[in-house]
Amino acid sequence: MTRQKRFKVKEHQLYTVLPRVWKELKRENRIDKIYRFRARRIQFFSWLFSTGFLLQRLLYSRRVRKISFKENQPLFILGLWRTGTTHLHYLMAQDARFGYLKNHQAFTMNFSLLSLDRLNKVLSIFVPGKRPQDQVSVTLDDPAEEEQPLCTMTTRSSIHSFFFPRNKSYFTRYHLFENVSDAEKKAWQEDYLFLLQNISFYSKKRRLLLKNPHNTGRVKELLELFPDAKFIFIHRDPYTVFRSTKKLYNRMISSQMLQHCSQREIENCILSDNAKILKKYLRDRNMVPEGRLIEIAFDDLENRPLESMESIYRELGLEGFEEARPGMEAYLDSVKQYKRNKYRPLGRKTLEKIHTSWDFWFREFGYTKASG
Repeated sequence: MTRQKRFKVKEHQLYTVLPRVWKELKRENRIDKIYRFRARRIQFFSWLFSTGFLLQRLLYSRRVRKISFKENQPLFILGLWRTGTTHLHYLMAQDARFGYLKNHQAFTMNFSLLSLDRLNKVLSIFVPGKRPQDQVSVTLDDPAEEEQPLCTMTTRSSIHSFFFPRNKSYFTRYHLFENVSDAEKKAWQEDYLFLLQNISFYSKKRRLLLKNPHNTGRVKELLELFPDAKFIFIHRDPYTVFRSTKKLYNRMISSQMLQHCSQREIENCILSDNAKILKKYLRDRNMVPEGRLIEIAFDDLENRPLESMESIYRELGLEGFEEARPGMEAYLDSVKQYKRNKYRPLGRKTLEKIHTSWDFWFREFGYTKASG
């Protein structure tokens, strides 16, 4: 039996961070000794690209800020990590009417309008080809999550708690919006709006299709920005989510950390954070007007993908499903050979922790608890 090749992530999302943002992050957090070389590389690349940052701001900011979403509000894909949000995003991105963030813009957001696609040959050396956590194919043109470039533009991003796991304030303040002032929330909304304006400008102002697990707890805050936005929420069985998220931490997030995090701390973080996010989503989803939110199960998407797509288009009043169907079918044919991750059975103590922390999850979405 041949061993599956493990893809290592060598690049860091913060390589293209604005120097002022990096300076603030270092002021707010202590970088562990074992990660100081990683931090020095971040600082080197940040300064290397700084001229491009300045030029983009001077040449494009005024035009970008004029973009309005009043008549063409985004479609948001919500869901916890490892619930199938990427598969859903890739599938819906086959509809040419949507614009979306691409991987190369996600990595070069602060100078992407200068470079467009011209740096793809250079940037390709940073792309592992497949995602380390699940072997899903990755190219520079594939859809990406907008939290990734957001963290290079501002300190007001919940993903910074991945880089600095001892500092949960980024998560609690800018995902859950706990203990934040109105001014701080407004500042985050301004940052996020500017990010989406950049994505819209790059994608020729098509309606944005956005997938970002960090948005799952932000329904209230997103509606304040986009009152006519539409949402798709996808859920999955808790056991798979737990095991797959732990692999995500060990294969991907660990390559981005600047503070050490033990396996026990990772497990506790997964259990606690997912519970808080999902509870906030369940509280806030009633704020979404009727006909603008649909909830789907990953199993339905996997087993009946086109029927799920047709249901999404129908329930949300989206046009163009039949025109988009051939592209979706072609994408589905391309992933027929994809093999899902296999996991060892969970131990009794871990099962007990999952059942205790996520009991509401089982009940809300009808998942059956395993005995053990």
